[in-house]
This record gives sequence, C-alpha cells and structure tokens, in this order.
Amino acid sequence: MHSITSSRPVRVLLVSGSAEAEEDLRPVLSVHGFMMFLAWGILLPGGILSARYLKHLKGDGWFKIHVYMQYSGLAIIFLGFLFAVAELRGLYLDSIHVKFGMGAIILACVQPVNAYLRPKKSASGEIVSSNRIMWEYIHVIVGRCSIVVGMAALFSGMKHLGERYDVYLEYREKQRRRENFLARSNWVLGNGEEEDHDLLSPSGMSVDKDLHPSDRMEVQLEPLNR
Repeated sequence: MHSITSSRPVRVLLVSGSAEAEEDLRPVLSVHGFMMFLAWGILLPGGILSARYLKHLKGDGWFKIHVYMQYSGLAIIFLGFLFAVAELRGLYLDSIHVKFGMGAIILACVQPVNAYLRPKKSASGEIVSSNRIMWEYIHVIVGRCSIVVGMAALFSGMKHLGERYDVYLEYREKQRRRENFLARSNWVLGNGEEEDHDLLSPSGMSVDKDLHPSDRMEVQLEPLNR
C-alpha cells in the first residue's frame, strides 16, 4: 500500500460525508498574473499615453517611447501566455478570462502588422492622403480596443483566482468577518422566530423547513508541523 502525504489543508463536509483538499495557488500562475498586469496595466497604456501627450517633445522622442513600451509589453504578454499554457498543459477556452485574454492578444498582435503597413507621412504643407487618415483611425481604434479587452481579461483573471483559490480582496474579507459575527449573534440570541425541535431525533438537531439544500457544515483541518 502506498500513502501520499500533503501539506495542504483538508476541508471536511459533515453533511455530505466527503472531504476535499484545498488547492494551493500555483507560483507560475502568480507570475503569469504579474506579467499580464505589468503589460496591460502599465506598459501598453503608457505607450498609448506617450503617443497622445508627449508629441510636444523635440524630435521623435515620443515615438521611440511609444514603440519601446508597446514592444516591451507585447513581449511580456507572450511570455506570460506561454507560462500559463505550460503550467495548465494546454489552452482551454472554457472560461471568460481565457476568451478575453485571447481576444486581447489577437488585437495586440494586429498592431505591429498595422504599424509596418502604415502609409508614408505627408511632408509639411502637403495634403494628408486618405490612406494615411484611414490607417491612423484603424491604428487608434484597434489599440484602444485591445486595452479595453486586456483590462477585462485582467479583472476576469482576478475574479477567477478569487473563486478558485480563495484569494479575496480586502472588502471580501471584511464582508466574511461581518457575516461570521452576525451568524454567532443569531446562534446565541436566536432569530426571534419559533423553532421546532425534534427531541426524539438522535442528532438532537432542530427541524428547519426553510433550510436550503446548499447549506452545509464545514470543518477545515490544518496539517500538523512535526
């Protein structure tokens, strides 16, 4: 007989009589999240803002900042994408986070191709060609759409981690503490309504007709440090 030991906490469900081990947060996925936040939250928006507000600089300084930040963000996106695929051993489009992420990556990959095909800029005093005007509109619209979809992928990824690995934000922690406090108060003082107790029941538990099937009792067992 082979035995497997684990340092992860175990959740025991008393009502259903089952036990399940809580899944730890994978370090590679943490790196994936950090890299995507760096790309979609800092580098790519910074490149867009440089093209929008730094054109007053002498020469083409704003253009160099724009290009460097965009290509750096794109490279980090690819690395983060490869980390996630390698850790999960495949690409599965079964969650809204993955769908948003793939859409953002596709839009981001269109931008370098679009930049390579840009028409030549007209000299000072000349009329801007219609191809150049159309290209500028397409470049701006696709870039902003990629940022919007990328931010949606970021927030959906945070929500996914919160649901799967119990990584809660501060407001959710405060909400949990408040619910625990109210539950303890109701247990001690009662809810003010008449309760029916089955004294002949071996469990001695009260009979509540309004009990939802989803309600369950849980006990979490932490591993002992030896």
